Order: sequence, then C-alpha cells, then structure tokens
Amino acid sequence: MGLNASNLAVQPERFFHHGADLEALNERFRGARPSEIMRFALEHADNPVVFTNFRPLAVAFLHLVTQIRPDIPVIWVDHGYNTPETYRHIERLIEAFGLNLQVYSPKMSAAHYNAVYGGIPPLDTPEHDFFSRTVKLEPFSRAMEELQPDIWLNGIRHDQNAHRKGLDVFTKGSHGTVRVAPMFHLNELDVEEYVYEHELPDNDVYFDPTKGEEHRECGLLLQK
Repeated sequence: MGLNASNLAVQPERFFHHGADLEALNERFRGARPSEIMRFALEHADNPVVFTNFRPLAVAFLHLVTQIRPDIPVIWVDHGYNTPETYRHIERLIEAFGLNLQVYSPKMSAAHYNAVYGGIPPLDTPEHDFFSRTVKLEPFSRAMEELQPDIWLNGIRHDQNAHRKGLDVFTKGSHGTVRVAPMFHLNELDVEEYVYEHELPDNDVYFDPTKGEEHRECGLLLQK
C-alpha cells in the first residue's frame, strides 16, 4: 500500500517533554496554589503517573491528586524493608482514596538480599549504591518503562534537603519525563496543617533503607 495523506496520521506534540520551556512554567506558577499546579499538569499531560513512598505527610499529596484524578496510576516501589505500620497505612489509603496502586518490587526479595549480602550495607559505600539500585532504582525504572508516562507527579518540597532546594515545580525527570511537584514551595508546617484540616490518616513509623537519614536523597531524583 502506498503512502498518502489519508493514511499518515499526524501525532500532536506532547505538551510535557524535555524540550518544553520548564523555566517559563516555573515562573508562571511561582505563587500558585498546589491545586492549581496539579490541575494544570493533569489537564495537559497525556499519561500522568504519581510516585509515592507513603512516608510521613505523603498522604497530603495523595489526597490532593486523587481529588482531581481518582484513577491516576500510583507507583509504589515495595523494597520489602517497610515497617508494619507503613503496610497497614497503605491498606487504609487504598480503601479511603480508592488508589489505583501499581506495586513494583525488586527482582530479589529483602529476605534473599539479606541472606546473600548480609543485610543493608553502610551508607556511602559501593555496596550501598548496589543495594539502592537493586531495591529501588531498578523497580522504579521498570515502572517507568512499562507505564511510559510523560509526567510523574511527586510530593517533594524545597525544605526537605539541599538537593531538593535546588529543584523547582517543573523539572526534567528520567525516561524523558517531566517531574511535577505541586507542593514544592510549601514547608512542613503547611503540609501538617493540610493533613490536620482534612483529618487525614498519617504514617508516623517509616523507614527508607536507601536513605538512612532523613536529609539524604534516595537516588530517584538524581536519575537522568
């Protein structure tokens, strides 16, 4: 069959991509409410996803996004080292919000890793880099490759650590995506007040084996 104008479908350019003017978007939404940013992102995205780790106060971000798009895919990397409280918290939110939870786990279970490698290695060692890639970065990359999002929404804020302070609401993410952080300009007290005002259940007993300390990055935001 020959090619002609009738069978050549013209694909519209995606709004969110690495060539988009993210600087202009960040300036435009500098003083915007998180809900405004969230609505704009969801209205212009072709295939948005959420990433969360269900850490303390993450419920505010999940509540905000599911109020606008209840069925949005929610990526969670279950590395197997979560606290019992975290697993119970997740089940509560699945029921309360109707989360479309997409669970991605490492190819090696926590029990398998511990038996072979002797548990979580010390921070800032090659062994810990391998551990982070195995239990968090590889499952996350697999999720992105399978779901093929153009944006991934997350709940990071500028006040969480030094690396995040240098980011913004709209930034380039891995796998050709744009990361969107609607709550970026809020501080911890702002989010605590949101949780209190909406009477949301929170997760107070949380552990991330890839960070070790609260101010550290887990590695996902460092991927290109």
